[in-house]
Amino acid sequence: MNVHALGIVIGVATSALLAIVPWLAMVHAKLAVIATQIAELDEKMEKAATANHELWSRYAQHEARLETHDVQFAHVVERLQEI
Repeated sequence: MNVHALGIVIGVATSALLAIVPWLAMVHAKLAVIATQIAELDEKMEKAATANHELWSRYAQHEARLETHDVQFAHVVERLQEI
């Protein structure tokens, strides 16, 4: 390869890089925004999962209390029927 051909190859490569780099920067910026949004969504999902777990434990406690009340009411009904 002579100097003239080498200059053309370097010029074409430089032009291609100058054309592609802004697009790559834009894509990189968009990917960074998407990654940030995914991280925020992950935090929200973790908070929602924690809240859901807490609500289910409360539900189980209330269910146990209701079953206790049902048993107590059954005893009251039996005692009232005895009277």
